[in-house]
Amino acid sequence: MAALLPLFITSCTNDDANVTTTPQQDPVVTLSAGITRTEGETGTTNTDFSYNKIKVINVTRQEKGLPYSQAVFTKNTSGTTATWTMSDGTLLWCGGMENTFHAVYPATADFSSFTVPADQSTEDGLKSADWMTGEAKATLNNLTNASALDINMTRKMAKVEVTIELVNASWNDNEDYAYFILPENQYANNSENKTKALIETISDETNKRKFTAIIPAGNITSESIFYTIYLKNENTILAIEKELSFEAGKKYTFTAKYDLLIAPKVPTRSAAPDNLTLVSVEPM
Repeated sequence: MAALLPLFITSCTNDDANVTTTPQQDPVVTLSAGITRTEGETGTTNTDFSYNKIKVINVTRQEKGLPYSQAVFTKNTSGTTATWTMSDGTLLWCGGMENTFHAVYPATADFSSFTVPADQSTEDGLKSADWMTGEAKATLNNLTNASALDINMTRKMAKVEVTIELVNASWNDNEDYAYFILPENQYANNSENKTKALIETISDETNKRKFTAIIPAGNITSESIFYTIYLKNENTILAIEKELSFEAGKKYTFTAKYDLLIAPKVPTRSAAPDNLTLVSVEPM
């Protein structure tokens, strides 16, 4: 048995060498054309916020069980135009055939499903909810000159902003909080089916606050609560039920007004559906 052991080890090493594709055999993927967004990112600027890390997967290599099929690319905005460099992992081409690539943001997300962050009460939390995916197909020109890989990202989520005015009541900036209920969506959800909103003050409007969250595309039935606001100063909860629909890649702006002097004197107060007004629908 001792005499056979060195042969066994050599055989395993040879098998590994036969199935492993190394960076020296296939060129590394470079984003020579770049990653763009369908809504139109121009140069180094973005109409909303900058997403700086994208995960890219070579589906063709992955399906063949080959290594070096996934990497994270980081955006560099120091120049006149944005460029992307591989920052984590190694991504290779699969020579001699068309390659299919999937890209996803955030880099921790999956291409076909997304866990919506349960807390979007910070700017970073809000950014991490903006699920985007893209697909591209390309073929190597030759083993030394790869085709330009251009991936166009599209948004899978919707954004909601509700500006709420309180009458005969005041906000507690440090302790008030709110939750948005997530629409029904089989691809994007979380176990709580709700997300904590980002709360922002509005200049020169002490009685108003803006509540923002990024939610899945889908429907909310008339029997479901759209949002719930917890007012610490007033020791009360404001909730509104309304049937709503949201499309991916769109931003929905609402306004609402609550007069707590005439509202029912109970801890939980439900507003009439017409208390919530849709102001605009536009691209995110």
